Amino acid sequence: MRALVFSILLALSLGGCASIELARRENTENLLSAAGFEIIPANSPERQKSLYALIPFTIVRNLNGDEVRYAYADPEQNILYSGNQVAYAKYQQFRLQQQIANANIQAAQLNMNAAHQWNDWACWGPPVMIPQPHKFPSH
Repeated sequence: MRALVFSILLALSLGGCASIELARRENTENLLSAAGFEIIPANSPERQKSLYALIPFTIVRNLNGDEVRYAYADPEQNILYSGNQVAYAKYQQFRLQQQIANANIQAAQLNMNAAHQWNDWACWGPPVMIPQPHKFPSH
């Protein structure tokens, strides 16, 4: 019975991790595309060989003569994102803007939660100070 429960919990946690990873990949690919990376389909045996030689789902820096190029391989969709230094700088800028926006959203949610916690107690009225009990001198 314990093994079954453990297996179910493990499957659920791994499924959650997989969906988070998929969302991260989609976000990266959206940012790369918005930054001006070219989407190149691996539609020939040579391109597929090159695509599968790269580390999947990772931005890799390559030197092509004097030119610096950046590549991101998505073997699941059989495509390569390719960009120059300008596109990569835009990608980094978009990522930073997104991180700042996410931090602002998180801060707003924390502030809202804090305000709701105080409001939950409003029905009890304002706080009342209870005086300390008096000690009577003993005779």
